[in-house]
Amino acid sequence: MPTGRLLPARHRPMNHGLDLLHRADLPALIARWHREVSPSELKAGYESLLAAADAAGCARWLLDLRRREDLTEPSVNAWFGQVFAPTLRGRYPEAVRLAFLVSPLRAGQPVTAMISADSTDCQIATFIDEAAAHNWLSNR
Repeated sequence: MPTGRLLPARHRPMNHGLDLLHRADLPALIARWHREVSPSELKAGYESLLAAADAAGCARWLLDLRRREDLTEPSVNAWFGQVFAPTLRGRYPEAVRLAFLVSPLRAGQPVTAMISADSTDCQIATFIDEAAAHNWLSNR
């Protein structure tokens, strides 16, 4: 089975409850939150994810939220939709694809901010099955 490359220390967030792994064979950047995080930690985690994606030149991200309870923190959703997501427009040769992996219990809960097609070119989907998320990410 192919293995991923743990990102260099400068791209691994500290104290954000987050692991980042670049899988060039998929290709995807995998971000796994391992605990509940504060809004400031979550924002810092997304900034670390962006730095790692830039370093790898990877526009396909699997965001594993299964261990997080609160997926709809309003201030983070507003920041994501109004500040973070617009920076993704045209950043990579292809549109950024965000696959949110959630637990079955959270599958009905919205996980992302409303993102305007005018402000970003992200493609977003939510999954409860990791294989399905990887399959979606690998399709062009």
